[in-house]
Amino acid sequence: MFRHMAILKFKPDADPDAIRRYFENFPKLATSLPVIRKWYIGRNEGAGGESHVGRHNFRPNYNVGLVLEFDDAQGYRDYAESPEHQKFFEEFCTPILSERVVVQFNPRADWAGGTHGA
Repeated sequence: MFRHMAILKFKPDADPDAIRRYFENFPKLATSLPVIRKWYIGRNEGAGGESHVGRHNFRPNYNVGLVLEFDDAQGYRDYAESPEHQKFFEEFCTPILSERVVVQFNPRADWAGGTHGA
């Protein structure tokens, strides 16, 4: 398995309708490309517990998190360079995003977490 994770921040003046269209169209993109094995996307819920952000001068939270899973790194590259992804990014991401942070990695089984209190 190979994972791509992205954390996204909206422009302060991003059109709410354009944001809605982004969330409506992302599942269509994700399900249209067979190299994507699983996908998850969500808006920041602002669940709290982040008093350290202000104390340590960290930047505020981002707006969106997403994870895509592929069989391997080549599957990710095929997705990233696909005409469908390029079109989606131009049409739905460029108008609303001010920042993005991404990472691609192979999850290591020996670094996998367990459960607490089991």
